[in-house]
Amino acid sequence: MFTIRHQPWMQAWRRHAATLACSAAAVMSLAAASPAQAGEVYADAVKSSVLGMDLRFNVYVPDGYKDSTGKYPVVYLLHGASGDQNDWTHKGSAVETLDGLIRRGLMRPSIAVMPSIGPQSWFADGAAHKMETALITELLPYVESRYKAGTARSDRGIAGLSMGGYGALNLSLKHPQRFCAAGVISPAIYDPLPPPTSAARRAAQFQRNGQFDPELWKSLNYPSHLEAYTKQPQKVPMWIVTGDHDVLGIAVMSTNLYWQMLKIQPKLAELRVIDGDHEWMVFRDALPDALQYVDRMCAKG
Repeated sequence: MFTIRHQPWMQAWRRHAATLACSAAAVMSLAAASPAQAGEVYADAVKSSVLGMDLRFNVYVPDGYKDSTGKYPVVYLLHGASGDQNDWTHKGSAVETLDGLIRRGLMRPSIAVMPSIGPQSWFADGAAHKMETALITELLPYVESRYKAGTARSDRGIAGLSMGGYGALNLSLKHPQRFCAAGVISPAIYDPLPPPTSAARRAAQFQRNGQFDPELWKSLNYPSHLEAYTKQPQKVPMWIVTGDHDVLGIAVMSTNLYWQMLKIQPKLAELRVIDGDHEWMVFRDALPDALQYVDRMCAKG
């Protein structure tokens, strides 16, 4: 389904009303929370032999986790360029969102893992770091051995914003046997090439001899994975969302992605276009629906 929530008139009033609504929702969410019902966040790290450094991550565990003997589904939340493992908790209201969804029965009690090795990993096996390999072969096994995390495909969801949206999409396409659903938020998936203002142009992951390499970018971006993904028996349901006037042109990129996914998996792709730019207001507003979709599709097995 393709949905646009956008009114072209009274732009200033709409912005003001949206800000007030978000503020009110945040206040109501915080007012409804109590220490007895809140999840907790811990800092942890994997000593990565693939990367030659620590792969740091924050992990959210839901209320009741300590006393539970059962296993929990896990959603991996990937941050954007210039960010780190703290972005989703400090800027994206992930803890409040997870607490609220779980408390209201809109999402199963879940673990959330927010990994990082710095601002420009792109969660890919690029020229500088093999971040994709580290995530798949080191982070996932570590989480599933150290925490009360389920180990089935249906226990692993993934979502990300901007650079993290690029990562969530490409990891899903390359490893559909590992992830049960993906939330792709304002994804920086420029096709054929990033605009001059994109952080990808300056990322060591896409450079050869100190210069941005267009062919390396193309080889790592999602269009190069579609043919192999199409042949895979498992498909990853995708929730794609973008701001309508994203300054980086990501609304167009997201629509193109949705069109491609419709041809491959017509009942397993959703697109939402909401009011906003490439900004945290959009990312925060997009997160609850993305998490609910990922959880719902994963719960179906």
